[in-house]
Amino acid sequence: MALGPDSLLWRWAGDLRIGMLGGSVGLLQLMHPAIGGAVIDHSDFFHDPFDRIFRSLPPILGVVYDGPPAQQTGHAVRDFHRDIKGVDERGRRYHALDPSTFWWAHATFQYMAEQVADRFDDHQLSSTERQQLYAEGVEWYRRYGVSDRCVPADRAAFQRVWDETCDRVLERTEAVEFALEVMSRAKRLPLPGPLAPVDPLLRIPLVRRVAFVPVRIVTIGGLPARLRERLDIPWSRADQLELDAIELTVRKAWPLVPDRLRWHPRARAGWRRVRGSRRRSAA
Repeated sequence: MALGPDSLLWRWAGDLRIGMLGGSVGLLQLMHPAIGGAVIDHSDFFHDPFDRIFRSLPPILGVVYDGPPAQQTGHAVRDFHRDIKGVDERGRRYHALDPSTFWWAHATFQYMAEQVADRFDDHQLSSTERQQLYAEGVEWYRRYGVSDRCVPADRAAFQRVWDETCDRVLERTEAVEFALEVMSRAKRLPLPGPLAPVDPLLRIPLVRRVAFVPVRIVTIGGLPARLRERLDIPWSRADQLELDAIELTVRKAWPLVPDRLRWHPRARAGWRRVRGSRRRSAA
């Protein structure tokens, strides 16, 4: 399947509203025992939790937007994970390239793209579009060159596997407990390059506490309700109303955002390349 400017995945995966889902996706990954263990053993997560996100996201989006070299980008992402293996705090062995583990990490990004449309855009996905978006996401996964034996056959099967994973596999790992504590206590952490300009403001405790309120609401609110309930993550009616207000504000304000600010840089590069190619063809 070709992934290009006419695909739904191109429309949603690199839309900068994915930033509204970043915290939720991060938690969903950390809740997987293998990923949670790998993050603790193979990164500086407790001192710089944002590094993994900002380092990993550009090449992951490149697997969608890089054009002819996209599969090469995918293989580079895969190969980065070859040596990420070990034993978690409960004595369970893990390897980042175990197909079920690698697929779950990918599934959270597939969830992210669909959630951008469902929650932060006025466009309502039809059942046909939802299936198309899923099929394009499967092609995204296959470009990594990891076994696809765990990949559900269609969108309905994906939902069944997703729900089963939420019900039986995900847990409050040590990394999850740390992330929840950071949000609840508004702990100060080092910010990566794109967020560094706001770091001086976040040194002020009151500003930090106020800023963390919407962060917590969007992050916890982006988790499946069944998962919040099973893992006893607090969520109130007031929280839901605040989340509804945030989502409505983003949906209505987004059309006013300039086009150059709507896309992650890796996606924007893909759009520029395609538009330039079309202009040259027309000429």
